[in-house]
Formats: sequence, C-alpha cells, structure tokens
Amino acid sequence: MKKQAPSIDSFTFYNLPKRVKIGGRFYPIRWDFTAALRFMEYVDTSEDEDETFLQRVLEIWYPEIPNDRDEALTQAVRFYCGGTLPEEGYYAPLFSPQEKREGIYLYFLNQYGIDLNTDTVHWWVFRKLLERYKKGGNYGI
Repeated sequence: MKKQAPSIDSFTFYNLPKRVKIGGRFYPIRWDFTAALRFMEYVDTSEDEDETFLQRVLEIWYPEIPNDRDEALTQAVRFYCGGTLPEEGYYAPLFSPQEKREGIYLYFLNQYGIDLNTDTVHWWVFRKLLERYKKGGNYGI
C-alpha cells in the first residue's frame, strides 16, 4: 500500500513537512510562513520573464535548487497549497500580503500569542490559523 503524502487536512503538529521529494531524493524546503509570504508577494508583483520568474520562485522555496526544476516548482506549489495541487491554475493567493499584514499580525498576536515578527511558524499552521481568521470576517480578507 502506497503511503499518502501529508496534507494540510491531516497534519499533526509533530508531522509537518520540512522537505519534499523530487526525483527520488528529499530536498529541504523553506517551510516557514515568511517564504510563502515572499512567494505571494513576488507572484503578485512580478513582471519577470518565464525563466527569471521560475528561478526566483525556486530561490524563494529551496535552499538548494533541485535539478528537475519543473518538478521542484510543482512540489513548491503543492507545499504552498497544503499538500495538494489546486484543480485549476497553479496559484491562488490567500490574501494580498501587502494589504493585510497589520490586521493579520494583530490577530495572531492577540488570538494565539504568536508574534509574527519573531516567532517561527510552519506555513501549514499559519494557513490553518489564517482560515479561522478569514472565516471570522476579520479585516475584510
């Protein structure tokens, strides 16, 4: 029986992925929420050409860029999306990071005691907590 890849819906705080498998080898991925914010900001504002865009996205996610760049991009997007690829398109921003930073910062600090300026938070945990934030209608996200 093939082992299921972890997804955001089945994670435990002890089993959060910090690497992805590409070409039979595991590569560390930048798992902190700040990488995802940099990714969203770059995608939202980039005017780069295809090759430059791909290189920059890979640099955002990987300390060591894998040789199979297409699979590396697929795995980075899968990681960003919580372990599964979106059915349509490659990228769906959760919010505009530039517009919502202050509200999200205050929510995380007040609700969870997490200081996003100093605390390290796994991207999947950040996503789950952000979903609660969004469901509450906070700050118009």
